[in-house]
Amino acid sequence: MSIIQQPTLFDIDYLEKLDIQEKYQEIFSPLDWIKVLALFQKETRVGPSITVNYEALLRSLMVRIMEKIPTQKALIARLKSDLRLKLSVGFLYSEAIPSEATYSRVMAILANNLSVVEQMNQSLLQLINEELDIFEENVAIDVTAIEARTKPVKTENPKLPSTKEQRMMTTEEILEKIPAYASWGVKKNSKGKNDFWFGYKGTLAVSTKSQYILCMDIASAFASDVSLAIPTIRKTAQWLQKKKERTYFSFDKGYDAKEIYQELHALDLEPIIPLKSVPKNDGEVDAFYAPTCLLEHSYKYDSYDRRYGAIKYVQPKSHCKTCPLQHEGLCQKVIKIKQMNDPRKYNHPARGTQSWVLKYNERSSVERVNAYLK
Repeated sequence: MSIIQQPTLFDIDYLEKLDIQEKYQEIFSPLDWIKVLALFQKETRVGPSITVNYEALLRSLMVRIMEKIPTQKALIARLKSDLRLKLSVGFLYSEAIPSEATYSRVMAILANNLSVVEQMNQSLLQLINEELDIFEENVAIDVTAIEARTKPVKTENPKLPSTKEQRMMTTEEILEKIPAYASWGVKKNSKGKNDFWFGYKGTLAVSTKSQYILCMDIASAFASDVSLAIPTIRKTAQWLQKKKERTYFSFDKGYDAKEIYQELHALDLEPIIPLKSVPKNDGEVDAFYAPTCLLEHSYKYDSYDRRYGAIKYVQPKSHCKTCPLQHEGLCQKVIKIKQMNDPRKYNHPARGTQSWVLKYNERSSVERVNAYLK
């Protein structure tokens, strides 16, 4: 038997001030469990009735994360000893707490029906968007390490499709090729040292202002950071609302791959990704691919011409005033470069500008969300 709760949305500061029972009522009320609960219904009318309060059980699995309860066994013990928590998640006073075997069975069913859980999450995002317009915000994408408690299983890690191959595949085909079993992974930390963990990699797409998780895909820990980039971009793009200005997607330099830029532009999105390396040339362009004059002074980014998809650069007037060639007519006043000549090199706003840096700094939102999750 489930307790019916009126749907509401809440402010996080308000939530922290609530009593435990009020707090969980606010958290659970916007969630529509109907399709998830259908997974646990009887296939026929005959036989014994269902005695497990599945909705309360599912809520308790969420509480386990919020209360930092390490295992299902510890969760069951907590529910048995803490009457207020038991009632807060929806169990009746007279109901027995389900066994550890029941919890394991429920987790297995959810793992085999992730699409149903995703649909519930999508309904919640739609509700949030009606209040906060989160689908109009820019997006930041990054990977986070997720530790597993399962025992390692000896298996040969398969070869994953490259980003070039992924562009020729559907999202479903890519996800079928990306394994999601627990494995060993390694990643360099901020000090340049290797961090090892056993588990998974989670690729998160986060709205940069409100910091809501718009999409999350899971891969084995050994997979590269870019392995789930294209599926996550596609799944996130379907939510975004068309604006006069493009929506910006920011990444760290690990995503500096030509196919990532091509995929974003194909979806009418603008990538903000640092370069892995500085271009080497004979002085025709600077470190940000801006064109240079005969004396190798960088032209200044002026604007983006949407009609022709061109980046407009103008003469660096601060240098032109003292240039010995200023009256020779050798330098162009304006240089326009079509962005699609090389979408990796040319962004709008252009690389090296303050506007570009501000867009890139929005990537810190996904790092904060990763920290919150941990």
